[in-house]
Amino acid sequence: MAHNGNSAPAGYPAQTPTGYAYSNQQQNVQQQPVQTVVVRQPQQAAPSDYLVFAIIVTIFCCLPFGIVGIIKASEAKNRFASGDYDGAEESSRSAKNWSIAGLVTGCIIAALAIILGVVIHFVSVPGTAATVAAVNSANNNFDNFNNDFNNDFNNDFNNDFNNDLDIYNYI
Repeated sequence: MAHNGNSAPAGYPAQTPTGYAYSNQQQNVQQQPVQTVVVRQPQQAAPSDYLVFAIIVTIFCCLPFGIVGIIKASEAKNRFASGDYDGAEESSRSAKNWSIAGLVTGCIIAALAIILGVVIHFVSVPGTAATVAAVNSANNNFDNFNNDFNNDFNNDFNNDFNNDLDIYNYI
């Protein structure tokens, strides 16, 4: 099934392009050089997104503020990637501020917990009036219980032993 220039395959009519001058001669075509214009804009550095700071605040300090910081950090990355440099700067500042707020809040809560722990410790330390009274009361209650138990046990034992002796003597 070979065909040359203007002959069609078997069973098809020969076609010639309409509107074109057809010639078997090779046409001399000159191509113009292609010029590519590259426009370079000054590359702006991505603003810091404070994502690591926000994650650390979320884990160790204050969960709600840290989550907002993570969302803002992600927003800063997305805005920069879409070319919104000013929006990325704004989200970056917001992520930093939320993370700092979470850090400060977490430190305040930790300081209050430490102060509360120290106060509770010193209130319950041996030698303070409240602790001495509580310990003396507990000791008195234990001594009373111990004395009652021993007296009851001794009385019961002596009674049982004497009864056993009476039965033994009777036999």
